[in-house]
Amino acid sequence: MKDNPIRAIIQRFALATILILVISLITWIGRAGYIDNESTAPLSFIDSLYFATVSVTTTGYGDIVPVSTTAKLVNIFIVTPARILFIILLVGTTLQVLAERSRFIYKLKNWQKKLDGHLVICGYGVKGRSALEYLRHYSPDMEVVAIDDRSDALEAANAVGVTGILGDAFDPEILKAAEIGRAKTVVVSLDSDDHTVLTILRVRELNSKVKIVASCREQSNSELITSSGADEVIVSSSSAGRLLGMAAEAPDAAEVMNDLLTFGAGLDIDEWTVTEAGDDPEKDPEDTVIAIIRDGNVIRPSEPGCLPTQVGDRVVYVTRRANGEKPNLDPSGETGGPVSPAA
Repeated sequence: MKDNPIRAIIQRFALATILILVISLITWIGRAGYIDNESTAPLSFIDSLYFATVSVTTTGYGDIVPVSTTAKLVNIFIVTPARILFIILLVGTTLQVLAERSRFIYKLKNWQKKLDGHLVICGYGVKGRSALEYLRHYSPDMEVVAIDDRSDALEAANAVGVTGILGDAFDPEILKAAEIGRAKTVVVSLDSDDHTVLTILRVRELNSKVKIVASCREQSNSELITSSGADEVIVSSSSAGRLLGMAAEAPDAAEVMNDLLTFGAGLDIDEWTVTEAGDDPEKDPEDTVIAIIRDGNVIRPSEPGCLPTQVGDRVVYVTRRANGEKPNLDPSGETGGPVSPAA
């Protein structure tokens, strides 16, 4: 593992200190060859340390000078190379820090250039991980960036191949680092509704077209989160409460709902896009159509005017998948839904 710049500074500082102490010791041993213009007393070790410091650092006040031939030779062959080495240590530290910083910026810029149409998860907790698990069934190769203010959460993100950015999701600089302006989808799964609202406002400020899906802890805050710019709001506490009530009163129904919410095995809810007017919504007899989304409105298949289907309708259906089975591409080329016969 490569040393970080802080460790390099500490190591070089230690080497420079050792170098000064060695020169001080050499000077003190040969103190008879030096004179102090300010005193007639022999050099003490403190005087030797002072001389070594001002000499090696190239300060050189000239108050303590070598006068004997031996002392002058020591300055030529030991102190001067030590002075050069000292400068190299200082310059080397600066260069290493700058090089490390430059490499980091270079890698960051290259990584950011590759981000386009990616997913940004603000808050990589239980909800954020579950959302990613679901989405990766559809697009296993999607580029994902996780933003969280907890280092352990980002370590968990890195473990599954997700790039993490440490910081607050509502910080504009953090969002810019995640290239929010070119993101396709943003999932906001923070623990605080206040931070959720602020994050959505920041995201909308930087990208007015991105799709934002947000979780909400309190039902009373759902309208506020929607008005702040979220396309979809999921109230986690009330949803969990309804499932708990259903499990107590109608356990079989609750089991079905839990199966629907557990992606990848058993019953799943999916959707596909109508590409030709009049397409049969029930192309696969094993699938059960439960709704058609048209112009933002939810229409039940039995309602008047639901059929024939129109181009752009999203058909929502219940299907059954074996464990680990992935969704197919629908006729629009996006994930989700059955493959059309023409495909």
